[in-house]
Amino acid sequence: MSDSAQPPVATHSDSPAHAPLEDLASTLRLYTRTLFRVGGRPVILAAAVMFLVSLMEGIGIALLLPLLQVAGFRLEQNGQLSHYAALCQRLLTATGIPPSLWLALLLMVFVLLVAARSILNRIQSVVTFSAVLRFDLHLTRQLYSAILNANWLYLSRRRSSDFTHALTGEIGRVDAATFGIITFASNAMASMLYIALAMKISVIMTMLVLASGALLAALTRGRTRATHESGQAISSSMQELYAAATEHLQNLKTVKALGSQQGDLAMFSSLQQRVSAEVIRNTRIQAATSFWFEIGSLLVLGLVIMCSLQWLGVAPASVLLLLIVFTRLMPSLSSAYNQYQAFVSELPAFRNIKNMEAECLAVAETSPGPETPPALRESVRLEDVSFGYLTGGGRVLDHVSLRAEAGRVTAILGASGAGKSTAADLLNGLLAPDSGRVMIDGVELTPALARSWRRRVGYVAQDTVLFHDTVRANLRWAAPSASEGEMIAVLRQADADFVLDSPNGLDSIVGDRGILLSNGQRQRIALARALLRRPSLLILDEATNSLDLESERRILDSIRSAVKVSLQGHEGRLSVIIIAHRFSAVERADMVYMLEGGRVTASGTWDSVHARREQMNSTGVEL
Repeated sequence: MSDSAQPPVATHSDSPAHAPLEDLASTLRLYTRTLFRVGGRPVILAAAVMFLVSLMEGIGIALLLPLLQVAGFRLEQNGQLSHYAALCQRLLTATGIPPSLWLALLLMVFVLLVAARSILNRIQSVVTFSAVLRFDLHLTRQLYSAILNANWLYLSRRRSSDFTHALTGEIGRVDAATFGIITFASNAMASMLYIALAMKISVIMTMLVLASGALLAALTRGRTRATHESGQAISSSMQELYAAATEHLQNLKTVKALGSQQGDLAMFSSLQQRVSAEVIRNTRIQAATSFWFEIGSLLVLGLVIMCSLQWLGVAPASVLLLLIVFTRLMPSLSSAYNQYQAFVSELPAFRNIKNMEAECLAVAETSPGPETPPALRESVRLEDVSFGYLTGGGRVLDHVSLRAEAGRVTAILGASGAGKSTAADLLNGLLAPDSGRVMIDGVELTPALARSWRRRVGYVAQDTVLFHDTVRANLRWAAPSASEGEMIAVLRQADADFVLDSPNGLDSIVGDRGILLSNGQRQRIALARALLRRPSLLILDEATNSLDLESERRILDSIRSAVKVSLQGHEGRLSVIIIAHRFSAVERADMVYMLEGGRVTASGTWDSVHARREQMNSTGVEL
């Protein structure tokens, strides 16, 4: 906006609440539902492959018993093992293979199982990545769509870097959480198979280990909550870092011109250190939790084995096999627990994304209705319109009425902060008045008509930003089906012949935000882009303020000619509204409105308004 009366930046308390996620349990439930709803087959397939991987590992451990038996261990008198040993003996006999080859057979099967498990691990990696990517794309599309469809008043109150952070940094953290929870599921499946094997060997020992593990998990519950809170602190500090990086890079030219690199670096480094401190704190919490869980697990295992040998009378061979199973079970449980801690740490990112999406959906623009907006054959006007950016705050426009006739050039003149750009945003349907009406050919511009009406409006702002692409791509962004001849015509109409004179012509790169062009050149390309839409209404919001007087006059003369010729394909003639703070920019206007303090203080032809301003000897407008 060109006015100094900018919409205030909203804090989180300014944002509308719409079923916000606050606690770990509600976030976890929504995350799980969303993951399985969106992931669908990839998630189920990943889970199935994980189960097969765990099954292969479990079968490999189960083969240890017949291997021991074939190697000469006597297992017939070892309680529960005797039944399993007898079963293995019968199966080996049924194969008809000589006993001398049983060891080779079992070793070959073991090697095949390991090879199959390796193949399944590769498949699991691809399937898991596909599931995570599908979830990532869904969250990104949903959030970006919600942002695009939110009303302009809400968007103007938020920092754009907050949206960038959510769409990049927070999405990345959700990816890490998804990988973590899938790995957790894999380790959990493997643990269940180990537990099943252990139960077959000794129910009492296994139950003691499981009860002790549940006690350890309960004791570390508070640390899980601390991990989640630390994860939220990381999101908040990263959001501030993104905001600083965006703002500082956008003002890099000013920083260098003022020689403020050291101060800027110190400010940025301070924010970076805050993020680092939060990450280190989170890592310490997770590391401490993992340490105590692993130490506790080893102590429990040692005590259970000692009790089994000393007091429970478990056979030594059974204890040996249990020890083998538990040495695989404990790392699996520990890994699952660590993955869950990491998941809990990253989960706040998902909560922030869904809360931002809910905020945007709560203030979404009304979907276009079946009605077709008027073609602007008569006029567009404000009728007794008042508007303020904050409820209960001061008014930017106060009972303003003005009329822009179809096929004519209307100017809104005033100093910075007078409300000119706000009036333009009301006329093109970006904002809705607090009171009064916006009328197009006698039809009220309702929220249901606003989006379809904007398709008939061309808008050129004071601060023109182009995409880092060719001139052709920047023009086609507004009219994808435009021909090269149409592009050349609007470039000439916008006094942008410099494009056609350059070696690469329409394929010239404009640079990041158009940095390879001057301000005036950027404005001319932006004007050509707006004209390429063949609009019914063209709004120039300080769009020629970077041009020299002669270029400005040529462009305005060209636009006035376009008003007479009517290049657009819609019914009616091209109408133009010029927002300006200097009289030279509106000299060719058919009607001029003077805005001061949010009110219309003068209106009429350029000569009459200019004469009145001279009589009032006002210094609020550059003459």
